[in-house]
Amino acid sequence: MRTGSALSPRVPKTRESCSTQTMKMRNTLLPLLFLALAGCGQVSADSQYAKATRSNPDQIIGVASVVDGDTIEIHGSRIRLSVFDAPERGKRCGNTNVYQKAALYLSDQIGAKTVTCDVSGKDRYDRAVAICSVKGSDLGDIMVGAGWARDWPRYSRGKYAQAEATARQGGKGIWGLACPDDVWNGRNYD
Repeated sequence: MRTGSALSPRVPKTRESCSTQTMKMRNTLLPLLFLALAGCGQVSADSQYAKATRSNPDQIIGVASVVDGDTIEIHGSRIRLSVFDAPERGKRCGNTNVYQKAALYLSDQIGAKTVTCDVSGKDRYDRAVAICSVKGSDLGDIMVGAGWARDWPRYSRGKYAQAEATARQGGKGIWGLACPDDVWNGRNYD
């Protein structure tokens, strides 16, 4: 084999130079592959969002991430789940962090499923306010029924009152724990 010929393959002379060439190629190709794949995913997610908002501007549809027990985020939009309330940051019942338990329960219920939110307005924090569902199941019913949130009659007109009564009676979620009076931040739920 002749070295330097256009027909002969380039053969590294040492093991080190082979490793260096492989690293250079990997460092060049991996970022390009990552960008290509990231771009494909972004187009898909943005297309889904655009389609959902064009067909009904009062709906937000997509895979959600959970912020807390009554707030989610879809496509960069923060959404306050409407007409029920979950414990706020730092709230505990004994050794149980009920804020965290509520958020984790909501996250378990949503998983990687598509969430559909019917937006009714904005709150004082500029979040969309919406009734949201997963596979047709209302997230408010799920959270209140499991005892990790409560009905807020001032806004719900009693929509989740029966679910809360059943959760209380069954000692589910927060209703099965010894909680201090301020776990709900002194809010009036009458």
